[in-house]
Amino acid sequence: MANCDKCGQEIAKKPIDPSLTQFLELITNQFKYGGQKYAQTKEKEATDVLFDDFGKNWLLGTIAKYCKRYSNLARERDLLKIATYMFIIWLKRGFHLKEEGSMDVINTTVEAKTKYFPKFIGNIVEYISYNELIETDTIGQIYTLLKDCEGLIFELTPEKKFLQIFHLAYHTWNKDIKEKGKDEDVYNEIRTKGAKK
Repeated sequence: MANCDKCGQEIAKKPIDPSLTQFLELITNQFKYGGQKYAQTKEKEATDVLFDDFGKNWLLGTIAKYCKRYSNLARERDLLKIATYMFIIWLKRGFHLKEEGSMDVINTTVEAKTKYFPKFIGNIVEYISYNELIETDTIGQIYTLLKDCEGLIFELTPEKKFLQIFHLAYHTWNKDIKEKGKDEDVYNEIRTKGAKK
């Protein structure tokens, strides 16, 4: 049992929808392919370099762009990117190292993502099990949460913000996407080569 943040009452754990497994597999495809596509050095990927050069607001703005694009096009790939970036930003914030996160910004190589994704899965399953969401305007809610994060010092941003955004992206995907797994933005060059034959 968990307690409500606002009133302190006990909250019963909800069962997890089996579709979460498929969603998490699609997220794995995103971060593994992205890691290959954007590799820079053994220690850093392009996301790490851009984060170092332009700060957290670059990353938050990139995620917000996918909210806007989803609002216009309703493409599965945009929800997958939002959720994948929430895992990456969770990792950059160091929640895999300490419950309160790290005061150091962490690099996010494919090796690190693969190693710590099970920990993230445990945290997101726990979060989804005990937290309700408002089912209206989920993309608008994500955008507002991103704006909230923009106003916080990165090293003090609570894990709950990132888990909430991931949950909203997952919920939207589960509710709105009819042909799940058909619009991933991975391995496009292989698909394109095959299509030209």
